[in-house]
Amino acid sequence: MPSNRAWFDLPQLGPAGSWRDVGIAVGRGALVVGFLVLVYSMVPVDGFNDERAVAAWVRLVAVGLAFLLVLGVELRIVASSHAPMIRAAEAVVESVVAFVCLFALLHLSISTTDDQSFSEPLDRLDALYFTSGTLATVGFGDITPVDPLARTVVTVQMLAGLGVLVIVVKAAFHAASRSRRP
Repeated sequence: MPSNRAWFDLPQLGPAGSWRDVGIAVGRGALVVGFLVLVYSMVPVDGFNDERAVAAWVRLVAVGLAFLLVLGVELRIVASSHAPMIRAAEAVVESVVAFVCLFALLHLSISTTDDQSFSEPLDRLDALYFTSGTLATVGFGDITPVDPLARTVVTVQMLAGLGVLVIVVKAAFHAASRSRRP
């Protein structure tokens, strides 16, 4: 028998599933996203050189590990939340923004090393714009990777981005469904 309930029914979000909880989550999410963007704008970025060519790969691994750390923290918070479904949605947004900021720093670092790595030199806003467009699969074509290192890192970002969207959503809502609710 079909239900007359809307697909987004607040009582199904958990015992604390109220508009107040949604408002708190939106506010908290905005603060976390703002903090991530602030950190992104303040982290010093230097380039690589021939003597430190392996640094690009080390940074790529560091980006992956940093993202896994953020995701792990987010999942623990979801599992212990009193409104886990709301917190899971918040965790998805925060994790994706962290992913974008981390890869934007990597693209910026590559561009700082060689301003010919992309079709134009990237500043912080350009790197964030390019990374967001790549993740969203929009790819306007105004900024493109040109050299092999930039193309490789962007390819890794594209493949990882597809997986991140699926894995983060699945993991966050799985943690929410298994949480210890009062």
